[in-house]
Amino acid sequence: MARTEHRRFAFRPIEISDLPLLHRWLNEPGVVAWWEGDDVSWPAVQRDYGPDAEGPYEQYLVEQHGAPIGWMQCSLIAAEAEDEQFFRPLGLDPSAATIDYLLGEPSTRGRGVGTVMIRAFITDVVFGRHPSWTQICVAPQEANEPSWRALANAGFRHIATLPDPLG
Repeated sequence: MARTEHRRFAFRPIEISDLPLLHRWLNEPGVVAWWEGDDVSWPAVQRDYGPDAEGPYEQYLVEQHGAPIGWMQCSLIAAEAEDEQFFRPLGLDPSAATIDYLLGEPSTRGRGVGTVMIRAFITDVVFGRHPSWTQICVAPQEANEPSWRALANAGFRHIATLPDPLG
């Protein structure tokens, strides 16, 4: 896949050489607090984010002005049974997608970067590469106020609060 640029952001598929940086970000206190108890050890990052990662997810390194600042992923909800079971009762189209994201560099948080990054990713990657995908659903933890703010500022609307055994 080619690198996609939008304004000041570039999205490129994760490469094996990105994994040490992603591992550091996933263990950064401002990120790990919201990572729902996932294993963020080095072996788990290699397994879950490396080139042999299982699942329907497209994973991207996000660069701003040429510097890596975050990670994003997208997938069709129907391609993952757990996601479909979670989101389908909300009345989403079968062609709905989901995204996940993080700003790994603490200096980028709280300044509106996440909002613009999410908008750019949706335009360039989600709908730009998948014109048949019709909706996007995101499920941050209820207490993750910065994520909710970024999504609202990016144009998302809250449709439900779902029980999450992990918080």
